[in-house]
Amino acid sequence: MRESDSTVAASVDDLEQETALPLIPFDGSLRVTEWGRKESHTTETEEDSMNFQKSISKLTRIAAIAILALSVVLRDAGANALVEEMERDSDFETNSRRVRLEALANYCRTALKFFDTGALKQKKQLFKGPDLTKITQVMPPDLEPIIQARWLEAQRCQHSGAFLAAVIIMGSILEALLLARCSMSPSDAYQSSAAPKDRSSGKAIALHEWSLSVLIDVSVSKVRLKTDRGGFSHALRQSRNIVHPYEQARSGANFDEATCKVCWQVLNASVDDLLASI
Repeated sequence: MRESDSTVAASVDDLEQETALPLIPFDGSLRVTEWGRKESHTTETEEDSMNFQKSISKLTRIAAIAILALSVVLRDAGANALVEEMERDSDFETNSRRVRLEALANYCRTALKFFDTGALKQKKQLFKGPDLTKITQVMPPDLEPIIQARWLEAQRCQHSGAFLAAVIIMGSILEALLLARCSMSPSDAYQSSAAPKDRSSGKAIALHEWSLSVLIDVSVSKVRLKTDRGGFSHALRQSRNIVHPYEQARSGANFDEATCKVCWQVLNASVDDLLASI
């Protein structure tokens, strides 16, 4: 290969790396001046053609990504029929970039109309709970998977509108973790001024018999829960107590999504405190 040919190849490779786009070959040559500046001897028409081809190539790449992203969003929203129609559309198989881009634009407009009407809703996400083995290791071995299952179940209930069930499950998770944390150092927990004692004998009541209210107070007194977090945890406890129909009728509680979101934040913040205390 001639030296000029190698210079052209190197220059094209550099340009491809800079633009991340394949360049369509064209007639012309590149040379490097004594100042190290690349100059082109192509005509204005050839330069315009090259720039146009680069723009089209970039649009084609973006379109391919957009088709994939649109398919994922539509499938998550349950619009499988529309995705299947896109996959069968022969316009996406043509050699004409213009036809493929126009087809994509039409499907994007259709998808936006569906979303605007509320006919399509994005699938709710479920988030796995944090690793709680540091806390649950002192309890029966099956406690960790039970809590992880409830962590997901609480989210499913919230997403499906079962707000009362979601709050009750959140309260149960908090209670189990507070009990597990106190069980890691029971002698320390019993020394807390908030630890309950039997009225007749004056002896300490076993940990597993402590109420959620006591577990919260002991955890705050031993700095395993921040003071403000303890107050919020009591609010979650009171909401959890609506598990009893009488309490619900007496309090007139009527949970909604906002209640669930607040309780969920309380649970997550309390779990962070407990993990940080170890």
